[in-house]
Amino acid sequence: MRAIKFFAVLGLLLIFSISTAIPQGKMDSKTTSAKKVTLKGEVLDLACYVAGEKKGAEHKRCAVMCIKGGEPIGILTDDGKVYLVVEDHAKPEPYEKLKEFAAERVTITGAFYQRGGLPGVVIESVEPVK
Repeated sequence: MRAIKFFAVLGLLLIFSISTAIPQGKMDSKTTSAKKVTLKGEVLDLACYVAGEKKGAEHKRCAVMCIKGGEPIGILTDDGKVYLVVEDHAKPEPYEKLKEFAAERVTITGAFYQRGGLPGVVIESVEPVK
């Protein structure tokens, strides 16, 4: 339990540091040098994934609770890479919609950033994988 709390706090600190490094406002190719990406993969509750590699359908119930509780969200792509997903403060709706897909497969688009070795995407859209 201590490990989960430690990694939850660590995750929140990472989100805070990334969110303060990301420019506020609309993010598109005209206002930043970010690369637009489309990623397909599983929506992760990063606290449980980092602490115990918990994922998949068997972890859905916990992932739903953790994400609703404010744990950081990630995407695990088919090639095994994990990306932190953050909200665009000017357009929070896609991030809120992403929360509905805990432990499910989605396709997201957004602006890709890498800070201190941590890959992250400021989400612009989300759709379930059919």
